[in-house]
Amino acid sequence: EWGFGYFVPLAVLALIWFMRHEFLALEVRPATWSGLLVILTALFFYYGGYRANVTYVGYFSGQLLVMGAVLWFLGWEWFRKGFWIWCLFGMVWPLDFLLQPISFSLGGIMVHLTTVVLNLFGVQAVRTGFTVMTDTLDPVTGEPIHLNIAAACSGMRSLFALIMIGLVFAAVMLKQEWKRLLLMACIPVIAVIGNFVRMIMLYIGARVAGTEFAIGMGEGKESAYHIGSGLVVFVVALILVSALVELMNRGFVVFRRRRKVTRTVVSGGNSDEKEV
Repeated sequence: EWGFGYFVPLAVLALIWFMRHEFLALEVRPATWSGLLVILTALFFYYGGYRANVTYVGYFSGQLLVMGAVLWFLGWEWFRKGFWIWCLFGMVWPLDFLLQPISFSLGGIMVHLTTVVLNLFGVQAVRTGFTVMTDTLDPVTGEPIHLNIAAACSGMRSLFALIMIGLVFAAVMLKQEWKRLLLMACIPVIAVIGNFVRMIMLYIGARVAGTEFAIGMGEGKESAYHIGSGLVVFVVALILVSALVELMNRGFVVFRRRRKVTRTVVSGGNSDEKEV
């Protein structure tokens, strides 16, 4: 679930290089005392995490240490400019304790949403725990098609990866803070939509070619169609993120009307009006 964390330092360095002209235009005003206070706080948390043998406190102190170093050497203006890059760097820490509660919540949402939509389209579907039971018969085995939503299928993996992608979009393609906050707030919704498309693809595949073809033989033995549908999640999510960013940059105007300008042209004593 956290394999993407290995790419975070590379993404951070790439963003700093991409935005280097914006950073170099800033004045260096070291916030010595603020930076020192943040660094001492980070070291205090690190020591506390070491004594309590809690790794996650060490991760938090590492994040604070980066903040303190930026403030100490460069100042608040540099930190404000690179705030979203600093947030992106926070994705490098494997926060495994978030997996269970997030997967549980997303799984419940996914089961409910899939059940409701299938019923709207005339498919008799019932929610049982984290399983969607339908009255559609498998064309190969003749048994009813059931969709089990495991932790990996809940949208959890796509959520964390999309948060990383959203932070990159926020740092590079959006200039106003409220737009960046709005984009990050929409990331969980986009992850759910992308994973919902995957669930519908699995149902259609099972209905047309059978459960074994669409889903596989069980956990660890997923079919190629199942794996391919997982890639569709990111395709759909990237399209939605890009569309939302473009919509915000346009001021939420989908189609811009061309302004009509009337010009008066005087020729040989006669005046003609033309619209441009």
